[in-house]
Amino acid sequence: INFVDLYTSVFDRQNRPVEGMQQKDFSVTEDGVKQEISRFERVTNLPIHAAVTLDISASMEKNLDKARTAALQFLQGTIQPKDRAAVVTFNDHPNLTVKFTNDVPALAGGLAGLKAERGTALYDSVIFTLYYFTGVKGQRALLLLTDGKDEGSRFSFEDAMEYARRAGVTIYATGLGDDADRRKLEKLSEETGGRAFMLQTVDELPGI
Repeated sequence: INFVDLYTSVFDRQNRPVEGMQQKDFSVTEDGVKQEISRFERVTNLPIHAAVTLDISASMEKNLDKARTAALQFLQGTIQPKDRAAVVTFNDHPNLTVKFTNDVPALAGGLAGLKAERGTALYDSVIFTLYYFTGVKGQRALLLLTDGKDEGSRFSFEDAMEYARRAGVTIYATGLGDDADRRKLEKLSEETGGRAFMLQTVDELPGI
């Protein structure tokens, strides 16, 4: 059978990385059953595969330009030649706007000319993006930005959670404004080893 890679980071109470961890410091269980750790190593500078999943539903109209700018700043500052990024946009359905690439101008092109319209198929779009990671190795992250609750997804939140647990992709969710479903965004993020950020205004986004 194939190895299952578990990329793990350890932080102290001040959110600083803890160095020097050994295999004996870790245990892995699945459904309560202890699993064998066959290989243990410290890895640095792994390639990153990141998908920016951006809400372009009608409610995002006044914030879309600043959200797009913040996403582009992230891509420009993060993606190196060894890395790959993709852009997924969604309203009442998800759309793979730019496939995995290290071509930042192509990624910028995928973020240009977006129009905010229609509803918010949040859960469908999370599953769609996670499915796109199938077969991709190394560090994988989904950066999700939305300002609303799910509207009309074929899949439920429980479906999205189950898929997220199995996909092995770290989710960093950002909820914008009071209509974002804080509890569900936090659960998606925490269950996958990521973090959730809840913002009152889009002006806070570049810092996140």
